[in-house]
Amino acid sequence: MTKTIISRSAIPDGFSEVQGHAAFATRNGPYFEKIIDAETVVRAFIADDRHLNGVNFVHGGMLMSFADSALARSINHRYGKRCVTVKMNSEFLLPVKEGDWVEAHCEVVRDTRTLAFVRGELKVGTRTMFKADAVFQYIRSANRTRKTAV
Repeated sequence: MTKTIISRSAIPDGFSEVQGHAAFATRNGPYFEKIIDAETVVRAFIADDRHLNGVNFVHGGMLMSFADSALARSINHRYGKRCVTVKMNSEFLLPVKEGDWVEAHCEVVRDTRTLAFVRGELKVGTRTMFKADAVFQYIRSANRTRKTAV
């Protein structure tokens, strides 16, 4: 299996490659982002042969992983907080094909002291291919030291 070569001309204006994200996402990427405003960021990827299932559509697990990442990123962009997934519901609407530019359009619906509620759509052009809604729990920075009882 060979990775599809991404031509810089295939990346829409305003998107830049995400740097320094988790190893899991690095293996599935590269991912790209476009900052729209203080509340909105669009994340994207180009579907290549690594992402395909046995019937040559993008594997549902890839779409779910990418959506999870994009939903969490929308929370981080808006509030500057890190979070982990508590629950995610997914709807597969149309198949995504190799070579498709897939964009995640997400919005934070509600935010509490400990939880964020988000929803999003994965789109190819104007077509919605996948929908998800999720609940995330805020976490403390991994850089903080944890006190233990003596």
